[in-house]
Amino acid sequence: LSGGIDTLDWFDYKSFRYASLILPKGTEVDQIYFLARHYPFELKTNLKPEYQGDPAIESIWNLSVNSLRLGVQEVIQDCMEREKGFYLGDGCYSSLAHAILTGDDRMTRKLIDDAFSTDFITSGLVTCMDCSLMQEIAEYPLIMVYLIWWHYRLRGDKAYLEKHYDDTIALLESYRINYEKEYLLSHLDKWCVVEWPKNFQDGYDVDITEGKICEEAHVSLNAYYLEAIHTANRIAKELGKPAYRDTAPLKEAFFKAFYDSDAHLFCDGVNTRHKSYIGNIFPFAYHLCPDSEYEANMRDMISRRKASDLSFFGTFALLQGLASRDDAELLSVILHDTGAWLRMLREGATTTFEGWGRDTKWNTSLFHLTMSDVAVFLADLDQFHLFSRE
Repeated sequence: LSGGIDTLDWFDYKSFRYASLILPKGTEVDQIYFLARHYPFELKTNLKPEYQGDPAIESIWNLSVNSLRLGVQEVIQDCMEREKGFYLGDGCYSSLAHAILTGDDRMTRKLIDDAFSTDFITSGLVTCMDCSLMQEIAEYPLIMVYLIWWHYRLRGDKAYLEKHYDDTIALLESYRINYEKEYLLSHLDKWCVVEWPKNFQDGYDVDITEGKICEEAHVSLNAYYLEAIHTANRIAKELGKPAYRDTAPLKEAFFKAFYDSDAHLFCDGVNTRHKSYIGNIFPFAYHLCPDSEYEANMRDMISRRKASDLSFFGTFALLQGLASRDDAELLSVILHDTGAWLRMLREGATTTFEGWGRDTKWNTSLFHLTMSDVAVFLADLDQFHLFSRE
């Protein structure tokens, strides 16, 4: 300290719950203040009336709203005190939640626009935008195809839907040309995350090690791919264009490769009979259901394992699958899972964690936006319309 007025000038902003000052003996503190920094936020959507008065769900709603209020900066970020990355995959879900809560879709548009602007680096787009990190994650651009459609269902902006139609088709063509063989994606030189962290993969029996080519066709990524093609066809129909592709042969190849018709569950990959929870969540979410026995098996599995056996990507897909079936009963069971958002709250969360608890990831951030996307399913709007299969 100089003896005069001193200012501590951080290189970057920090997220914190409290600050501890260690001062020399005899120091007098004249004034301390902190500047709260975040993107403008005005809550314009209420909690669904049927959830109002439910203390558990109200606490989850408040946790999610607070996280999105304080966590969104100049871009949609995942973690506020570590990499502060503008990640495409989970950013799709966070930006959707932010747009629903505020009615402000500029962050959603920025994510979509910035992602497509990276096609000069690679036609499959990059994982983290507006930075120097070169990384590709296979699922992330496919999730963005869904976001483009959800944004249209929210805003009805056909001009914006048209703006990125050719970009969307070029993206899917990149996957088709580079990775599709006999209607299945394989030999991915992009990281297939499936679920993160790894301890939530339920023994997913495919080698998806980051940095290695994932040679095996596997169920999760191909479910994402089928849903992206289905979504592109919906966009084409809305714009009065011919369908992008016939999904029938892709579905036939998908069922033949992965579905165990005796067990009525999907296997993780073409070279394994292992059936994981996460590997079955995506076919359920995207209505790739061959028979009623599969639906019954999944309803039983979801009732038992809920959200706390999933993490970043499976949880949103699970909630999406239930919302698209208008299954309020099972959705309520998931929301009241004591091992999920309610565990965060028991552990003192004031913003959503990077996992259900402090010990569920080796470097768990206590301020991470992804799990705040539950607000999409709590907000007072017609989620069935948003995620419907019509």
